Amino acid sequence: MFYDLTIAWRNIVARPVQTLITILVVGLAIALSVTVAHLNDGLRRGIIRASDPFGVLVVGAKGSAQQLVLSTLLLQGNPVGNIPYHIYAELAADPRVALAVPLAMGDNVGNARIIGTTPEFFTLGPSLQEPPAFQLAQGELFSENFQAVLGSKAAANLGLMIGKRFVPAHGVSKGLASDEHDLPHTVVGILRPSSTAFDNAVFTTLDSVIEIHAEAGSTAEAVQHSEADTAHTADEQVTAILVRPVGFIEQNELWQEFYTGTEAQAAFPGRELGSLFDLLNQGQELLRIVGYLAAVMAALTLFLAVYSATSARERLLAIMRGLGANRNTVFRIVLFETVLIALLGALVGRLAGYGVALAIAAQFTAQSAIPITIRYLPQLEGLLWGLPLILGVVAGLLPAMQAYRANVVEKLFPT
Repeated sequence: MFYDLTIAWRNIVARPVQTLITILVVGLAIALSVTVAHLNDGLRRGIIRASDPFGVLVVGAKGSAQQLVLSTLLLQGNPVGNIPYHIYAELAADPRVALAVPLAMGDNVGNARIIGTTPEFFTLGPSLQEPPAFQLAQGELFSENFQAVLGSKAAANLGLMIGKRFVPAHGVSKGLASDEHDLPHTVVGILRPSSTAFDNAVFTTLDSVIEIHAEAGSTAEAVQHSEADTAHTADEQVTAILVRPVGFIEQNELWQEFYTGTEAQAAFPGRELGSLFDLLNQGQELLRIVGYLAAVMAALTLFLAVYSATSARERLLAIMRGLGANRNTVFRIVLFETVLIALLGALVGRLAGYGVALAIAAQFTAQSAIPITIRYLPQLEGLLWGLPLILGVVAGLLPAMQAYRANVVEKLFPT
């Protein structure tokens, strides 16, 4: 057996260009499967982890419920719209609501979204039994208008430290300098990493965002307006509200009221993210079919490479038979060649697949702030090694049978 493997390896090394091309084709088929599977797993876990700290309901403007959840919890895309401030006030006073946290969006600094909220935002966590997801690393939480608390990535990307000042710009993404507002904000705190999209956000008081967009009133008057001044006009708005009802019955009651109402909608993050996962699964199924087609192409390439190599050295195989090698030995040598090439392709594919998955995950995480981590998936190991092994055996059977049935006399003494 070891002798057969040695001869098979020497035959592979003897034709480096043909072997390398075949290994690359097999490797690309495996790399596609590795990349798709690990990115899908990483994206799914990243979305779940990024949305864990938030309430059971998200209340926002009428429109796409999925876009409401994505723009509010994952900061992806533009907000659906704004809703009247009185909806938040009513929810905060509703006995069926354990916690209501308003979010006001519409500005940015250096591409980091500025979010107006209340101190209750920093009490949010995956459950009441777990610590809050948003905890200070430096400084303190805002206590006055036009003070800001930075997410960990926002602080690093903007190069801002405690005591530094910045000027917000209009819009949820970086725009022109002429879009900047006239009211500077002062950094008073920096958060620890939370593994959510809010690591790349800037937090300030709700009234700061409302006042900065007020159509009336001078800059000086706005700066003098404090958090203690609780009067709000009828035209003030918020972007969304995170709601934690006191119980299951209450959450369904609240959802039903917004469903039949006209001013706003309530969405269940789990339901909307489940729909998103269904779309991801459909995309994965499509790529899986492409992967199967790539595997078939790899098997055909492997078959053609070994078949042509076997045909080219039929005389050499006949000499081996004449020197005492039996049919089974020749059969195993050819079959081992295809299996070795397939396994080498599997190794190259796994390395390339992990590398591509890590690169795409890093790029996506940097752009979206949704944490995507690539982890080892032991349940895939059987497929990652079994599929190339099967490809090698299937692709090598016909060339091996060709060598097995070769007529020694005809090959050594052609007429």
